[in-house]
Amino acid sequence: MSISFRGQVVSTELENGASLMTQDTIIFRYPKENITSKSLFIVQPTERCIVIIQGQIAADLPPGTHNIQSPANPVSAFLSKFRYQSLPYDTVVYFVSMTRHEVRVSGISQTDDLVPLEYEVAVYFRVQNPSLLVTNVQFGSQYFKDADLAAYINPIVDQDVSQVLNNVKLVDVFKKFADITTAVTAGLKTFLGEIGIDLISVRITKLIPQDPELRRILQLRDLGIEINDAIRLGLARVLAERSDPSSVNMALGVPYFPQLSTIVIGGGYLPYVGGGVTPTPSHETPGGVVGTPAPQMPTVQSVLKNVFGGGK
Repeated sequence: MSISFRGQVVSTELENGASLMTQDTIIFRYPKENITSKSLFIVQPTERCIVIIQGQIAADLPPGTHNIQSPANPVSAFLSKFRYQSLPYDTVVYFVSMTRHEVRVSGISQTDDLVPLEYEVAVYFRVQNPSLLVTNVQFGSQYFKDADLAAYINPIVDQDVSQVLNNVKLVDVFKKFADITTAVTAGLKTFLGEIGIDLISVRITKLIPQDPELRRILQLRDLGIEINDAIRLGLARVLAERSDPSSVNMALGVPYFPQLSTIVIGGGYLPYVGGGVTPTPSHETPGGVVGTPAPQMPTVQSVLKNVFGGGK
């Protein structure tokens, strides 16, 4: 008996107490094969129920219990208007969430000096006109969720964000949070209002350079470090991750001289020595190697120190 009765109830609540209207669900389309002329519509306090018969909105049911066979029911009045004895098969029932929702829209834009920036915008909204919403969105499955709406409004958000960022230098980007919020709010309020959604607020949750190295340099700059020193410290960190001993010198801003005494120079290679004397090559004779011995060449360390400067 309970199974037969439950089969005639059109609701988002399941027998085990769970709900088909999950936290991220905006619209749930009830399966058509479970809707009969003896169905009892139960609408939860956080929902509205939209009944569409043969492409026409027959009823917008508020929270509560609704019996189709009751004369006061809007669906019953619709059926009597067209002299239907029972619900047509082409009857679609939508349950629309009336609670507050949040969606995150992210993307990539660029500044006036062509620096790529990653952004993320949080949009808070609630459904104001469920009948208008179900007739303005398309979805292939039984659910229309927050992610579907985020994809729907993504071009609008990207356009409004880019209109601000494309005219701002990187150094002034973080002063434009209010301008970006205002632009996105103005664009979305009109767009969402046309499909029955009331925009509550918009918040910028992320606006950072796409390059992680540039992000770290900007963080050092904002800590009060000069930009040249910040760049040098960023390079020092990269060198340190590679276990390069010159990372300390890069961080301190002093020249780095490795142990050049370990460098082996081939016999046929004669390095340039400023002011030095080019050695005279030797020649072989049957009795051995004879010739004028080459003069003493300066060491590689002294040559580099003369070129780049350094200690004595």
